[in-house]
Amino acid sequence: MIKARKPPVWFWMAAIFALLWNGLGVGKYAGEAMMTASDFALLTEMEQNLYASRPYWASAAFAVAVISGFLGSVMLLLRRPIAVRLFLLSLIAVLIQFSSFFILDGYVDYIRQTGWFMPISIPVLAAGFFLFARWAENNHILK
Repeated sequence: MIKARKPPVWFWMAAIFALLWNGLGVGKYAGEAMMTASDFALLTEMEQNLYASRPYWASAAFAVAVISGFLGSVMLLLRRPIAVRLFLLSLIAVLIQFSSFFILDGYVDYIRQTGWFMPISIPVLAAGFFLFARWAENNHILK
């Protein structure tokens, strides 16, 4: 058995960033899941149409992505190898969730209005967290 190495300071900074980022995702999902009719009425017509036309599997993928990403972040901070598998699950769920956005009518128009930062950063960071956890596992930082 190979003894776990002491992680560098930047490992902890990256792991805390992953926890904060994925915690924001959990909060966003919880906000959408608990949206009331009055909250829904406050959305723009375009946003209402996007929410109403989103398939159930896309909402389920969103839940899996943020919950597994958050748990992966916790396991990364605890230096557990299961973090790699949780981040992989999160990445797959993000890709499934985002595939629905491009089949929904009006999503590209919505992105043109709100910007491309989140639609690009979410899958990039999901892939980055997975690769980072895999690197940590391969370098014996996870125990």
